Amino acid sequence: MKILFATDGSPSAKRAEALLATLRLPDPSTVEVLYVDQLFEEETDLPERQRSALHTLLREDTDKELAAVRAALSGPGREIVTTVVFGRPASVISATAARIGADLVVLGSRGHGPFASALLGSVAAEVVDHAPCPVLVARGTSVSRIVLAADNSPGSRRAEEVVRSLPFLSALPVRVVSVAPLLPWYPAGGPAFSGEMYQQIIDDQRSSHERIAAAAAKRLAEHGIPATAEVPQGDAAYGVIEAATATNADLIAVGSRGNAGLTRLLLGSVARGILYHAPCSVLIVRQTVAADAAAARPSTASQAV
Repeated sequence: MKILFATDGSPSAKRAEALLATLRLPDPSTVEVLYVDQLFEEETDLPERQRSALHTLLREDTDKELAAVRAALSGPGREIVTTVVFGRPASVISATAARIGADLVVLGSRGHGPFASALLGSVAAEVVDHAPCPVLVARGTSVSRIVLAADNSPGSRRAEEVVRSLPFLSALPVRVVSVAPLLPWYPAGGPAFSGEMYQQIIDDQRSSHERIAAAAAKRLAEHGIPATAEVPQGDAAYGVIEAATATNADLIAVGSRGNAGLTRLLLGSVARGILYHAPCSVLIVRQTVAADAAAARPSTASQAV
């Protein structure tokens, strides 16, 4: 298994590092630790000599940080590779994931900078939108209970497959949550319904989601994964988050569409709502799309260390 771990040394990245260190990876596995150096882009006003001296000092700190990360992540059956790349972080992370054929990207939910207090940093948000593989956005340091958002869409089924296939998830209990809407949407000027007909629509919606949740839980159980089903009603993202909070889940797995042409809507609204507002780690699995991995590849130099 190939995992790309993107770090910037921030507290959020340290949490992601601690989480990754606890995961039971298949033997053998390769973890590529990626540090993106933006210095040459950010300090262009400095004279060359000062810029070079500053970079040397910072690079020494970076090397020490990467050595510490290597030690923290090392273990039997794991090969740890550290890489420093110059460029724009989100683009470099996505391009590196494509280059190495990563099975999973792991990163913190926010990094350094003036907006580091945001619930989800801009780098993490962009990587989730463009990475060619599932992305684990870490907000905690361990995973023991999973909530799987299910709606029977291709993205949802793909997320279920990923939960089944990853060794560090497939042994954990899963609560399958499929949220039934309370208010079905109809266009303006659409048909008016009586109270009895409206209630029938609501009941049919709930029955449909009960079948979806039960079927997903059954498929997981057939693979030896303890699974239960829950069907709350209301807003889909809020319902999933509320279920995770009520059960102290530390990971939400959710699928999403991946339509490359929708530049501002690569993630569906439900997946995005969960990603931005969940109190725990989130595993985002985009449905398979024809993606041009080279489009995100920056024209920058890299150095393995």
